[in-house]
Amino acid sequence: MNLDEYIAADATLLAASVRSRATTADELRDLAGRCHRATDATIHAIVEWYDDPDPVTGVDGPLAGVPILRKDYGSTESGRLVEMGSRLARGVRAARTSPYFERLRGAGAQVLGRTAVPELIQHGSTESQAFGVTVNPLDPSVSPGGSSGGAAAAVAAGVVPLAHASDCAGSIRIPAAACGLVGLKPSRRRVPWPDGGWGGIAEEFVVCRTVRDAALALDVLGEGPYLDVPPTDRPLRIAISADHWGGGVVDSEVAAAVGRAAATLEARGHEVVAVSQPIDDAALFATFPALFARWVAADVDRLVVATGRSADESLEPATRAIVDAARQLTVDDVTQAQIAQGHVAVQLAAAVDGFDALLTPTIARATIPLGFLDGASGDLEVYAERNGEWFPFSYAFNLAGWPALAVPVQGPTAQRPGSVQLAAPWGSERRLLAIAALL
Repeated sequence: MNLDEYIAADATLLAASVRSRATTADELRDLAGRCHRATDATIHAIVEWYDDPDPVTGVDGPLAGVPILRKDYGSTESGRLVEMGSRLARGVRAARTSPYFERLRGAGAQVLGRTAVPELIQHGSTESQAFGVTVNPLDPSVSPGGSSGGAAAAVAAGVVPLAHASDCAGSIRIPAAACGLVGLKPSRRRVPWPDGGWGGIAEEFVVCRTVRDAALALDVLGEGPYLDVPPTDRPLRIAISADHWGGGVVDSEVAAAVGRAAATLEARGHEVVAVSQPIDDAALFATFPALFARWVAADVDRLVVATGRSADESLEPATRAIVDAARQLTVDDVTQAQIAQGHVAVQLAAAVDGFDALLTPTIARATIPLGFLDGASGDLEVYAERNGEWFPFSYAFNLAGWPALAVPVQGPTAQRPGSVQLAAPWGSERRLLAIAALL
């Protein structure tokens, strides 16, 4: 296999090549390393490339020999660094291997390094004072998104066919949209989450290039069966909500991508019906400090104890401001946020009653500018406004625990891919994958 063939292949094809003995895990590792060395100086997606990767097991498994990368937050590998895009976490190593990576290794995958994240995975752009700026390989003048931006950039550049990712408020789907990838946030706890848990709003999975790779990864990580997702065997009713959920404006080319997806589904015999905005966006974003920021503060507390470092001296301005806000929370604040979380789930369920799925934009803007959503500003009002302007469609599904899937669709140029989001109630991954396969 040559480098061009490697870059063009998805994980499904690479694993089949290893199982058939047409290639080897060692050859794939070497090809991944060549691609990394060719792209690293430009995109800065990978913060550590392993000189000593663990040996491959399960060479006849579903992910036989497939090179993958670990996001530098969340599920861990024993003894490996976990620095979370933060100077506060410099030098921290994991005590054990998480079930997530035990499953991937058992399926034959080989972990070759760790990818960049914004500090403590908070931002929609992968920029940190600890590791620098990660750029989008499709257009290095813009961001690959975040917080799984290093993972998405590495996959889009062809270094690996799929990479570990996590999603607390859109952090799989946002970079998938920015980089023209498939990004599934699974149903709540469909895939094992590491110690902690972010109160149930966060999920781990992968970013990848094909729908069949998403099905393959879910078969391994979600205890299957998800392989051979069948085509839809009946006409579906799909709700579409294309207006900005925060009261802003959706970019015209984003709206056009949603329109093309709807037209494709209608051409396949499915019914697409416009519905009004399904949620109260003000109530939704009011939950953010109690249901998101307090887990950032918990990470900071743990790291201060583990490292003996000062949070005030180590953290970026936005992180300090978010942690300060979390310190002001009361038990009643958390309780009210959890009540609002339940209301979001009820509102979403009512919106899709009688429908098989909901179709929306993935992000409201065609590209994410560098320096706009990083941690350099401590003004939380500006931070919230900017995030709400770009990413109004993702967080609700974290609160509800529903699966939500970013799917690439044709954009105006190769450098500006289109993306739409499909979502449905808990446990609907097979249906979403089947719809995505039509797109």
